[in-house]
Amino acid sequence: MSTTFPDSAESPLFAHLIARLELQSLPDHCCVLTPDGDMIPISPWLVLLVVAGPPRAAGEGLQDILGGRYGQCFQSVSGEAGALNLGQRWGDPSPTATLSIDPRTVTSATSYFDFRTFDPEGVIFYGDMSPGVNWFVLALRNGKPEIQIHNTVTNVTVSGGRSINDGQWHRIMAKNEGHTVLLAVDGDDQLTLNHVSEAIVEAPVFALRIGVGGLLIPTEELLVPLNPAMDGCMRRWNWLNKSTEWLEGTSLEDKDTKVCFPTVRRGSFFPGNGLATFSLSGLPTGVISANRSWSLTVEMWIGAAPQSAPLLATSAFPLHLSLHRTDLTAHLGNKTVLQVPFPPGGCLDAPLHLSITPSHATLRLGDAETSKPTQKLDFESLKHIWLGKKGGFVVGGLPGQEKSPLAQERNFFRGCLRGIQVQGHELDFDEVQSRSNSIWPHSCPGADVGQAKADQEE
Repeated sequence: MSTTFPDSAESPLFAHLIARLELQSLPDHCCVLTPDGDMIPISPWLVLLVVAGPPRAAGEGLQDILGGRYGQCFQSVSGEAGALNLGQRWGDPSPTATLSIDPRTVTSATSYFDFRTFDPEGVIFYGDMSPGVNWFVLALRNGKPEIQIHNTVTNVTVSGGRSINDGQWHRIMAKNEGHTVLLAVDGDDQLTLNHVSEAIVEAPVFALRIGVGGLLIPTEELLVPLNPAMDGCMRRWNWLNKSTEWLEGTSLEDKDTKVCFPTVRRGSFFPGNGLATFSLSGLPTGVISANRSWSLTVEMWIGAAPQSAPLLATSAFPLHLSLHRTDLTAHLGNKTVLQVPFPPGGCLDAPLHLSITPSHATLRLGDAETSKPTQKLDFESLKHIWLGKKGGFVVGGLPGQEKSPLAQERNFFRGCLRGIQVQGHELDFDEVQSRSNSIWPHSCPGADVGQAKADQEE
């Protein structure tokens, strides 16, 4: 196979280095070793494109990714029929789906559904009979149920019960009996609020709205501030014994709609459609030791199929990690390159560690480790942008990649990342500067029985 690259850095260059490459009119700044054993000159701007590897085919949807070339690395490769994923849109506090019920036709003021999540905070469902005046919110805070009620009788927030963000399905029941609101989980009463509400069946209104996974009021109107985003799933719902069909919301039949995996494990899942960016201003600078030296440490657990794609990068300085077939490569500046092989077994499932000190850069993946002396200029540049909190820390792709109008340049990481720690601080994908809607922030597909039990015990 022969691939020819144009001589302009402005041209769309997306070829994958698989066999012999022919380069035309490129400055002889550095070289790349082809599989044939040839050394070829290559411009520095091209190195990044080559490492990034082949683009995902245009139109390749989530099911293609999970069930096709990469599905072998995940036990659960398809969505569960009849289940609704509540976390479809990042940064949008409105519900994933809504419905409307006429309270005059209600004979049973009980709603119930199955719910599953690893997310510690977010809205499960919102209901109102008078927007801004009479509303109810069921949410999670620190993994435990929380109820907020605002009406003419009271304004109250109550949290308690047991944690239910363990990745298991739980049967939730919310009931309005006269002036009392009851919440039960798996048949056990968790919260009981007395003298807080009028009876739904006696309410003199003509519409009761219900929204799941979000709010139908501004977030500022909540009694206690809450991040409404919820990475969770719902199934087998029944609302006031009247409705099981959503009136509006996200189209659950679209190709890129997030599904509910039959089994889940802790982590953040990147299906290969986008990236997330954290502002360096929101990340810890790291401890400067007594001798005034600074260092950078990044740790995580990574699960992925063999691929060629960017994994991590900083936007204001050339530090990036990339997967290249069966190797992990770290670039620090223009001179320091570290490479370690994937552990044997085909599917990558191993801890990753990167540390950069004034003297050495070290990269470890599983039991494989490599280290090289740090170039002083590169280290000082990285230290300057990090301590100055300039730019962003990108996960799942390269800075600006998601804005490219060319599909071939939008090549993103595909896999599961868990416990990402930067300078000892675990990243929360609900606190990003920006995030692709395609990313599951708190769950990954597929875990064997042993892993599922381990996740529950964490």
